[in-house]
Amino acid sequence: MPDQPASQGSNNPRNNPRQHKKPTRRHPGASVPASVPHSHGVSAPQPQSAAVLPEMRPQPAAQAPSPQQEPAAPREQTAAAAQSQDPRLHEAPSYRPHAYQQAQPQPQPHQAASPHGYAGYAAQVPPRVVPATKADGQVAPYADMGRYKKKGKKKASVVSIIAAVVILAAIGVGVYLYLNPLQFNVTVNGMTRTVDRGTTLNDMIAEGVVSPQPGNLLSVDGEVLEEGGGAAFAGTVNGNEVTDGATELHKGDVVQLDDGADATEEYDVTTEETAPGQVELGEGAIHVYVPGEAAQVEKRTGKVSGKTVEETVKEGSDNVYLKYNANTNGEKVIALTFDDGPWPTTQELLDVLKENNAVATFFTIGEQISDKTDYVETIKRMAAEGHQIGTHSYDHAATGGGNGVDMTRQSPEKQIEEVQMGQQAIADATGAEASKVFRSPGGNFHDEIIWNLQPYITGEIGWNVDTEDWRRPGADAIAERLLSAKSGDVVLMHDGGGDRSQTIEALKIALPQLKAEGYKFVTIDQLLAYDDAKALAQELAAQQEAE
Repeated sequence: MPDQPASQGSNNPRNNPRQHKKPTRRHPGASVPASVPHSHGVSAPQPQSAAVLPEMRPQPAAQAPSPQQEPAAPREQTAAAAQSQDPRLHEAPSYRPHAYQQAQPQPQPHQAASPHGYAGYAAQVPPRVVPATKADGQVAPYADMGRYKKKGKKKASVVSIIAAVVILAAIGVGVYLYLNPLQFNVTVNGMTRTVDRGTTLNDMIAEGVVSPQPGNLLSVDGEVLEEGGGAAFAGTVNGNEVTDGATELHKGDVVQLDDGADATEEYDVTTEETAPGQVELGEGAIHVYVPGEAAQVEKRTGKVSGKTVEETVKEGSDNVYLKYNANTNGEKVIALTFDDGPWPTTQELLDVLKENNAVATFFTIGEQISDKTDYVETIKRMAAEGHQIGTHSYDHAATGGGNGVDMTRQSPEKQIEEVQMGQQAIADATGAEASKVFRSPGGNFHDEIIWNLQPYITGEIGWNVDTEDWRRPGADAIAERLLSAKSGDVVLMHDGGGDRSQTIEALKIALPQLKAEGYKFVTIDQLLAYDDAKALAQELAAQQEAE
């Protein structure tokens, strides 16, 4: 092939794969003008040092020059000679930067190069060279190809993700359609039917699949107001009761639709309570109240019919005045009680009780506590030593027609006054609330007084053993009666109302013997704790109804 002109070649190794010799300075001794005029008044790029240029350009392997490269040197020499003869290059004034321009450093002598040819061009314009890797002595074009490969990998990853999402969506749609098909089978009253998705119970009735008869609308008293005005059907879906006809069916549902039930008209409601009744049950020395409960009666007035009916919505129970004897389940306990105190000898009686570790219940006269300061101290001692203190009325029914012994002859107001004033005298003396147990004077407690005093007392206490000490029959006789007491008995004695020295001596005789027999002495409240009065009342009421 004939030699090609050197001007048609390329000195850029990126665009010309041919090997080039390492550039050399054509005119080592030539000088370079101080500056080269620039067409726009901007300083030209400063020439690079001859020592730097070879490092910035790729170094091809040494080899023989090709025929195309041989004419390059004569041409460059000719151009250099022509340039040296150009008067414009010698007459051009040195370049001086304007004030707004920064002065450029002047080239050093060792940087001089020809203004023409490759060496001259490189001296004036810094080469834009991208370092390249070498492969077996060859320059590897596109050495940074790796970044294009990375972009390709990213694009492939995005495509894979999109494909996975599409596949998952398709699977999800398939599963949904499988679980929720557009058509499916259900069983209605034992028959298999194919229905569309969204079918309701009302649709099944409207299509005549089943024909349940609706119930009637009834008034509050049960009369028919409107035929077919009740429930449209009575149904279940998979065994669960449903009343809403808009209930949708699902695949495999088992439906049962039957005739609807009657419905009662809407009504207004008012509730009234009826007071508990009053009943006396049982026999025994202990008389306590078992409070009843009011019954609740609902009045219903129909909004359509205007009729009113009554219905008991809560059963009540009677107030029970229960009489019974304590059941201690074989435990040996006796309740000692003393009436009509306090009295001058009450302190001595308290000494005897203390010596025998005995507690008792004192039913006191309120008037005697209020009138005598020394009796107040006696009441305080009773309370301090663990004795129970209840009232025996305020004046032993001496006023208000009670003849000093019978409160049943008094008016209801006077009966209440006797109890309340007696309790207040105890509270004033002890600083604590009086016990709510009560003993009526003479034991007279029947008929109306029972219910007159129910709000003020918890019980009226009688006795199983009357020692008749009030007759003063002698200490031995009193002791003998006292020793006849059995487990759970209430024993009646007196600490006031007269000379009670025989009673005190009888206690000194009987109490040690009873203790020796294994008996303990308790208060009335302690004795009441042995029984469940409410359960006992219910048992006696059931027995009474059975009879």
